[in-house]
Amino acid sequence: MKFLVAAVTTLTLLASAASADPIADRQKLMKGIADATKVSAEMVQGKTPWDAAAAKGAMATIAANAEMFPSLFPAGTETGGDTEASPKIWEAKSDFDALSAKLASTAQAAGSAADGGLEAFKPAFGAMAANCKACHQDYRIQKN
Repeated sequence: MKFLVAAVTTLTLLASAASADPIADRQKLMKGIADATKVSAEMVQGKTPWDAAAAKGAMATIAANAEMFPSLFPAGTETGGDTEASPKIWEAKSDFDALSAKLASTAQAAGSAADGGLEAFKPAFGAMAANCKACHQDYRIQKN
């Protein structure tokens, strides 16, 4: 539940700020995705007990943030600021946007799968995580 509240709060703040600082805004969304992924991954790995409500909330956060994400990469934000966004995002924006939509869709599917328990959630979570990895592989500057 706290992830759903965090997602709604993040979306409300971003909407009211009208993306005065899209780099900071997208970093906040990405941090929300990372935090939600960690909660889910720990359940999938057996590090924390299964909690369907927490899994659903985490996936709702990821889906909401992924839907908002593409709007935070306007022209002119390729450089400047502390960003790991690859210039490839702006070169292949439609592909980037499609990957964001796919992340949102697979996160929604994983949230629905949580109703079936941990064993139903695991493969759906894996599909969602694969979308994260694919996007990072192509559109994130890898820092050593």
